[in-house]
Amino acid sequence: MDVTSSFLCTNVGAVLAARPEGAQEDDSSTAHLWRLRRAEIDRLRDLLRPERRILELGGSNGFQASILSSWGHDVTSLDVTPPAPGTTYFHPVMPYDGKIIPYGNCSFDVVFSSHVLEHVEELDALLRETSRVLEAGGHAVHILPSPAWRFWTSIAHYAYVLLRAVGVRRAIPSGLVPSVAEKMRHRGLWYVVRRALAAGPHGVYPSALSELYYFSRRRWETMFRKHGFKVLEVAAGGLFYTGYGLLPCLSLRVRKMLAKAVGSATYVYLLQKT
Repeated sequence: MDVTSSFLCTNVGAVLAARPEGAQEDDSSTAHLWRLRRAEIDRLRDLLRPERRILELGGSNGFQASILSSWGHDVTSLDVTPPAPGTTYFHPVMPYDGKIIPYGNCSFDVVFSSHVLEHVEELDALLRETSRVLEAGGHAVHILPSPAWRFWTSIAHYAYVLLRAVGVRRAIPSGLVPSVAEKMRHRGLWYVVRRALAAGPHGVYPSALSELYYFSRRRWETMFRKHGFKVLEVAAGGLFYTGYGLLPCLSLRVRKMLAKAVGSATYVYLLQKT
């Protein structure tokens, strides 16, 4: 089934159709995020044939793990941060310390992550661990934000601040945004002013500006090769979106067209353990 025709608008009903049986309704911001994540992982279906033993890092509520499992894969999902109380689990997600993967050498055929590695402080150690648990010749697939995503998210920051200034509250996908009063109480006025004037970093890097480099293909390819991975392919994710979700009702068809014109929000890195 064509992904574009399946998910043309980000209403909750459309996303519910793609949820595992028994899932509960969530807010439209989360539905928008699920729609994007579903479209991104659907592009990997032919790549991940035949059935594999897959380790997912940063599984959150198990949404993407459940999709991989529905394709016949044996999926183990790990995360350092459990979802908030009351969150629906789509697939079991095991806690771990983010450093030592609690499995033996050569335990998996594939390591998969989606929008995770940019948040890892001890990245060298984690990549060594992913290599350890992969079988010889095994693959890693990482979906990561692109410099285009960083650029357009920085631009969208000002639109989001303007909406907040006029009293329009917009939920950020997967983000909990405190009120201005709460920020001032805990961080002070200068912090609020600085965050209004310039977008902050998304990952563990020093600034939004520095992420134009840290999210680049060259930087990631160098990092992966450093830890014994051969870069087999780097493909654009093929969708345009920003971190603020300001236009959630754009169809996937339009997002694909925009990605060709102004840049894809993600790159997909296909690696092989050497």
